[in-house]
Amino acid sequence: MTSSRTAHVFLWTLPRSVSTAFTRSMESIDNVAIYLEPYGCAEHFGPEGRLIPKDTSPTEMEYTYDKVKASLEDKSLENKCVFVKDMGYAVHKRYDKIAKGYKHSFLIRHPIKSFLSYYNMMVSTGADDVDGNFISWLPEGLGYQELWELYCYIENENGKKPFVVNSEDLLNDPQQVLKQYCEAVGFEYNDGLLNWDSKPKVKWNMAQAVWDLEPIYNWFSNSLTAGGFKKGLSKPLPSIEELPKIVQECVRKSMPYYEKLNACC
Repeated sequence: MTSSRTAHVFLWTLPRSVSTAFTRSMESIDNVAIYLEPYGCAEHFGPEGRLIPKDTSPTEMEYTYDKVKASLEDKSLENKCVFVKDMGYAVHKRYDKIAKGYKHSFLIRHPIKSFLSYYNMMVSTGADDVDGNFISWLPEGLGYQELWELYCYIENENGKKPFVVNSEDLLNDPQQVLKQYCEAVGFEYNDGLLNWDSKPKVKWNMAQAVWDLEPIYNWFSNSLTAGGFKKGLSKPLPSIEELPKIVQECVRKSMPYYEKLNACC
């Protein structure tokens, strides 16, 4: 198994998939450097972004795909453990920009829970056009198609299946899942991964633009202060008929790709 002192790992995921909590967990890995969505920032806020918010201009001019790749391949990281959490859709059809020397893992969540959480987040902003805002942040394949295609690309490139975590399994039995995850990617598991304080143990490498929008979207707040994973946190799946119409549409379009990814867990 690769030493956790030098293991470099990508966690590719989707919005509202418990990924921020997962990242907080990784703060307990010894000698770790954490990067939060550098490619996602390039996609949403950088000069080459395809999903720059409507009626806005790029605000993170340093976040080009080449610069993100170079920063993750920097020699200063050679003797560190590196954990990068990012959105799979951010590198869609830009696979040549993915940093080399990393193991790849995936985190998924049932589309009903992911999209409903996303929709509720948009409602909480008080925006007039919730449906419009909902779609504006998402890629054409709504994230699930892009994540599946990235999985297929990684499997083909490496000749083996990447490790996939379903957030429901993580919430139901965090200790077991995190042990399996660490074994798969080359990290050394410790029980500190299950708990965290409100103050981060490690400073995250992330763009200012992401923090600037936190007061509006609160996309990190719950995970940052949750305190940790506790066994049995998963909640029952609501019926699709109970969901807002746009959420139903996104769920139905995404389910085939979710099922393929879930079969790889």
